[in-house]
Amino acid sequence: MGIGAAIELEDALGAVRAAHRTPRDVALPLRAKLEELLLTAEIASGGGMVASVLLVDETGERLRHGAAPNLPVGYCEAIDGILIGPGVGSCGTAAFLGHPVYVTDVERDPLWADFRHLALRHGLRACWSRPLFDAGGAVLGTFAVYHHTPRSPTPTELDAIGVIASAVESAIVEHAVSLGSGLLP
Repeated sequence: MGIGAAIELEDALGAVRAAHRTPRDVALPLRAKLEELLLTAEIASGGGMVASVLLVDETGERLRHGAAPNLPVGYCEAIDGILIGPGVGSCGTAAFLGHPVYVTDVERDPLWADFRHLALRHGLRACWSRPLFDAGGAVLGTFAVYHHTPRSPTPTELDAIGVIASAVESAIVEHAVSLGSGLLP
């Protein structure tokens, strides 16, 4: 993603965030809000990535499917409900550690030992995951970017991940506030 694309991404996400603050969107299900944010990010990336959001379940021990408009359904179903912990792919590990985990080659990274075959079957070769937090610092879930080739994030991509993750966090928190209860749709 070039600098111009990162600026366009930030502008596009700003428009999406503003749209979610209008009264017509209060009742929009969380999954629909998240999918809109992820699709905006995927389009702005020029089609080079696929994004997902996993949400911490009510027990605080597992990650559940939140949104992944362009990840294969079979992959999403297989990882739905994964444990949060060390060595549980990029997302389970990021949620456990509370900091980003950037796996540049799923085929060779030990964090993916238990999920490698699944990811490779679906052509997923790199996964960069960032935990999502509420205002109090509790982990809400993870935002992940997948690529079909092994690669590291560029500084511009790291900035874009921060912008997207912030928008996703806001959508999750706003949804929870509107319901006055749990986060899952």
